[in-house]
Amino acid sequence: MNSPKHSEPIDYTSLLERFNQMPPGQKAELRRAAQPGDLTMKPALYRLLRGIKPNPQYLRVAFLLPWAKHRPNAMHFSAQCAKAKINEIRMFQIARSDDPMDMVQLRRIAMQIEPHVDWTQFGDMLRYWPDTKHEFIESYYLAQYSKKEPGNENE
Repeated sequence: MNSPKHSEPIDYTSLLERFNQMPPGQKAELRRAAQPGDLTMKPALYRLLRGIKPNPQYLRVAFLLPWAKHRPNAMHFSAQCAKAKINEIRMFQIARSDDPMDMVQLRRIAMQIEPHVDWTQFGDMLRYWPDTKHEFIESYYLAQYSKKEPGNENE
């Protein structure tokens, strides 16, 4: 069996476009999933993936897709959490949690801060999760302690 790092690349922007073209009822179906595994019992997931067999990587991406808008070259999700003053305890709680609670908690934060993410970067973070948990925490702290650059306030 191939590891996720050796599988075909995921076209996150195409998935986002498909999601945006879905009728409101199908979008709501994806939003109502309590955890990523619940998506496998939602017809909207299969309409979104269009013939792609759902695996844990796709489930994580689809689970967060309704809650994060796309903006090319956007600030890292964790940096946006730091900017929104999300408590570090919550960030570590996500990093230390196991599947599926880590994704449930990550989605709660996304719902709270309404991020604009670069889906190429954010999608890869979700795809390779939990291997990217260290990046998730590092970006949070780097954003807190980096110098503020003029012109980047709106990212």
